[in-house]
Order: sequence, then structure tokens, then C-alpha cells
Amino acid sequence: MKTYALKAWLILLCFTTLICSISCSKDDASEATEKLESLSITEDMLQLVNKHRLNIGKPVLSINSLATQLAEEHTLFMISQKEISHDNFNDRADRLYDEENAYSVAENVAAKQKSAKDVMEAWLNSKGHRENIEGHFTHIGISAIKDANGHYYYTQLFLRQ
Repeated sequence: MKTYALKAWLILLCFTTLICSISCSKDDASEATEKLESLSITEDMLQLVNKHRLNIGKPVLSINSLATQLAEEHTLFMISQKEISHDNFNDRADRLYDEENAYSVAENVAAKQKSAKDVMEAWLNSKGHRENIEGHFTHIGISAIKDANGHYYYTQLFLRQ
């Protein structure tokens, strides 16, 4: 009897999985793939930032959820404007000061680099961006989102609590 119930459950599970995979549109699959790519590239960026910081004797940065949310919002804003900018940085910084008790905040932005390695290399070759990556910060928010043409836009928000 237990074997019959197990087989019935497995058949139901397979059937449900099949129905779900058939009913998902290509747009849903494409969107899911893009979200996974963005997650992967932001994880790579965090690892590269922290590896660099460890190599120079600095402590690693922890992800901050508000900083990540603000970085994502700003990245989407830059995509809508079709250019990189630090527009409204003071508003993002004020939220981090108020809601996260930050006492130091900085930001890096970039666009069009194809990978986490490429954008990190560009930032490390820029004095101001490097200073932010190597700064006396404790937390980071990271965003990497592709525009309609498949080009990434990036935002890093750094804060010290």
C-alpha cells in the first residue's frame, strides 16, 4: 500500500511539474534567467570586492538590504535615463543615514561592462572608485541590471555603521 501511495505521489508531482513548465511563458523564463544572471553577477561583485579588500588588509563588507534596494532603484533609474549618473545620491545617502544609522556613505556607478570582473577592473583603475571600494565601510548594496539591449548598468552603495 505504501508503494502505491508513493508512486501516485510521484506521478502527481511529475504531472504538476510538467504542467507548470508548459504553462510558463517565454517571457517568464526570460525574466527568471535575467534575475538569476543579475543575482550571479552581484554575488561575483561582492566576492571580488571582498577579495580585494582582504588582499589589502581591510575587513570584508556585509550586504545591507536597504542599500541593495536603493542600488537597484538607482540602476533602474539610470537605465530609464540611458546614462550613468549619481543623480539623487543625497536622497539615497539620507535614507541610509536615517534608517541604517550610517555615518559615511559612498557610491560607484558604471555601465556596459560585460562581467563582474570587467566592472571591478574599471573601478579599481579609477582613483575615486577605488577609494570607495577600499574605504572605511562596513556594508554594501550592489545592483547589476541589464537594459533592453542587454547591457549591464551597475550601482554599488557603501556605508559605514
